[in-house]
Amino acid sequence: MNRTLTIGLFALSLGARATDRIVEEFGSSPTYPSITAAVAAAVDGDRIVVKNRAGNIPWIENITVDKSLQFLSYANNDFFYVQGNYSIEPTTGREVTIIGMRNTAGNVQAFAGASATRGTRVRILDSFFVNGGVQLASGYYDVDVVGCTLQSGSVSLYFGNVVGNDIDCSGITDQAIAVTGSSPSSLLDTCAIIGNKVKGRVGYDAIYATGVQQVFHIRNNYVQHGWSGINVYDGNTSAVQNLIWNNTVTAYTGNFTTYGILIANTSAGSIWEVMNNVVTTTWSGDNRGIWKDSGNQGQINVYFNHVTSAIGSSYAVSTGFTFASNNTINQPITLNADGTFSNAPACVNGANPAAVFSDLDLSAGDAGAYGGSYTLTNFHPLHAGAARTYLTGHPFNIRQGSTLRVKATAFDR
Repeated sequence: MNRTLTIGLFALSLGARATDRIVEEFGSSPTYPSITAAVAAAVDGDRIVVKNRAGNIPWIENITVDKSLQFLSYANNDFFYVQGNYSIEPTTGREVTIIGMRNTAGNVQAFAGASATRGTRVRILDSFFVNGGVQLASGYYDVDVVGCTLQSGSVSLYFGNVVGNDIDCSGITDQAIAVTGSSPSSLLDTCAIIGNKVKGRVGYDAIYATGVQQVFHIRNNYVQHGWSGINVYDGNTSAVQNLIWNNTVTAYTGNFTTYGILIANTSAGSIWEVMNNVVTTTWSGDNRGIWKDSGNQGQINVYFNHVTSAIGSSYAVSTGFTFASNNTINQPITLNADGTFSNAPACVNGANPAAVFSDLDLSAGDAGAYGGSYTLTNFHPLHAGAARTYLTGHPFNIRQGSTLRVKATAFDR
């Protein structure tokens, strides 16, 4: 059998004219005394390499990024400590990559300017936001947020991917992950919201996704919420399936009614596959498991999901879905703090029995975030040294004599 392996590395290798601009406190020339000074001196393609100040006191600066630059730590496999907002000015063809930022108070955010739709590429990798997040909700940006921790913050974007992050939005007024892009000039593309640990605020969505130019793959997330865990609507009309697979969703708090997975006002012609999810609650109010709003026009298939009996059979899985089968609503489901099962007998080996949904050990697939080949443990931790291959795509079936093509997305310094 022929095998082809295609590795997609983020463009972190230096071009012939690229320069490392070293930022060092009390350094001598040719180092720079601040990140601001290094950015001012840089040209497209340069790297801003930051040495930490004594005692890891953060570099306190607001930075406007108006060039194609990379920001990274001088020390391998370590954070560089900053405080302030990094505002990225959009222009077509600009690429900005941030690796290993530890921002004690500040955001990576949009700035005045314009580009083609998705014309400015931003990659935020392996970073830690103590108080802040990623606010790039504009059609100008194509954003990847990968392997980051947001201790008190959120991710907001129009186009891109959110993979392998730990996001706690419980203390701020916002949706933890919001992907809201739609542009008639944008080509249809896949948005991966995969392998995240997400905690939302009471009264807000934990994961909110809408847009007709996106194919959503919302998979293997552990979601704690205080209103809706996963809320989706609209959807592409190209007959390409949107996937909501293998998520573990629990209402840890609430206000009025909470929804585990809420599918509302989908577009005619859109297709939503809701499969192998686990929905439970520790909140004692009105909980609804997998819920269909009356405004839906799309095709919604709901199968092999498990909704805790504590929610109550009348509210566990609503009626009116296009197809519904093999869902359990009368079994106990309790979770450990990390989202693994404490007591969930129906969920173990309870996913779709097709072999392509088996667990990594090739046993029958478990439902929930830790089930199947995209198990949550694939994504945590990523801050562990060496090259980081964080997501692969491959065919589930291949005929003898055909070529196996695997696409892996990775990054390194």
